[in-house]
Amino acid sequence: MASPVKLSLEQRFAHQLRLGSDESIEEGATTSTPAVAIPPSRHQELAPHNVRIRNYLKENDVTFCHLDELKEKGWKAAEGDAHFKKQREAADQKDDEQEKVFHRIHLEIGNEMRAFGAFDVVGLEHAHIHALNLCMAPGAYTAAMLKQYPDASVSGITLPVRSGGHKMIIPFGPQDPRVDVKFLDITMLIREYLIEPMSVPNDHPDAANFIMSSPFHGKEFELVLCDGQALRTHERAKYREIMREARRLLAAQLIFGMDRIKQGGTFVVLLHKAEAWDTMCLLKNFCSFAKVALFKPESGHRQRSTFYLVAKDVQSASTEARMFIDGWKRTWTEATFGGEEGTGADPAMPKDAEVDALLHDFGPGLIHLAQGIWSIQANALDRSRWLPGSATSKTRRSSSLQSPVFSETGEPSTPRHPNSVLGARSRRQPSSPDSPGAQFPKHPLTSRSTNQQKYLHPEVDENKLKKMAGRWR
Repeated sequence: MASPVKLSLEQRFAHQLRLGSDESIEEGATTSTPAVAIPPSRHQELAPHNVRIRNYLKENDVTFCHLDELKEKGWKAAEGDAHFKKQREAADQKDDEQEKVFHRIHLEIGNEMRAFGAFDVVGLEHAHIHALNLCMAPGAYTAAMLKQYPDASVSGITLPVRSGGHKMIIPFGPQDPRVDVKFLDITMLIREYLIEPMSVPNDHPDAANFIMSSPFHGKEFELVLCDGQALRTHERAKYREIMREARRLLAAQLIFGMDRIKQGGTFVVLLHKAEAWDTMCLLKNFCSFAKVALFKPESGHRQRSTFYLVAKDVQSASTEARMFIDGWKRTWTEATFGGEEGTGADPAMPKDAEVDALLHDFGPGLIHLAQGIWSIQANALDRSRWLPGSATSKTRRSSSLQSPVFSETGEPSTPRHPNSVLGARSRRQPSSPDSPGAQFPKHPLTSRSTNQQKYLHPEVDENKLKKMAGRWR
């Protein structure tokens, strides 16, 4: 009998994808090692296309390389399992006290978002605006919007408490006429998400649950915030497992929000893992019709991959935007009605050539955008108590990882928020823009001297970015 073969996590992941088991690589070989229960987020990281992206980033950016090393330590640490399990259990509790804690944390994040300029609308800094907040509860971000725009009106959609959603903490309706909330599952607004009308099969698990109405139809909003994420407490059909539901929810928010945002408005959306294939594609897409920056809060979720895409001057009527909206509709439809059983299918994995093309076109642009958020997460992990060998007693690394920003007078100034500057310089320092890993060119800053941000512009993405991209293929 052949000797047992030990498989790495990456090998096991590839085998489980191909064979559905923990079989060994060599023909006829066996393994006594039990199958590894890989969490969904880790499963995603170990997918071949995401490993390829991570390798590119580790080779080209010291900030991401440091973050990746810390995350690898975290995956191997039993203390990390206990730490995040405790966080998940706390997040899943729906008692009043926990909801208030959750609200307070997001009030602080909302204040950070205001300081970052995430709610600013080009040309409407002090005007009455109409805002749309998707997945609104408990309402902390709506409160932050109203603090910046006291005369604004905010429309929102949020999952009902009876379905596992969060409780609304802020006043709304008769208590505050500025806030109008619809309590429903945004992923079930079927008329919003189909490219062509279709009849729902009677045997579909959600046949009786789809919603035919179109909330806020005909209204336009200068500011749109999409803050939804798939909840473990959400009662839903079995086919809507957590990773597929996350895709359905993100696609639903993007479609609903982009169909209602006013031309030139501001669009903010919660995302995870800037280095993941799906997220990287989304960032590149937004850069084709908006000015894009990334924001990561420091008052909450520091150790996680959570961040926000902030898109300004959104050209929602452009050919590019409409094309991507149709793509998101196909994503929602496939995740809802695809597959042999008609109850949803997962997307096909991209080929190596597709990944290489994305890295060639947008790799330097991603580094330009994401160094700040990677630095914040790395700082938090480096100072965590549960991570073995973490530098809990060391000075924060942000002072050494971030470059100074120059004010309008030309003098160096300290930015209000770490996201407002790039992180560490690239590991490579190529002398030619055409060499591998070439630095992305510097771009204009916004006019906010107290909170300057680096943005990617649509014209840069289409022209300069491709010229400056390294020949990594």
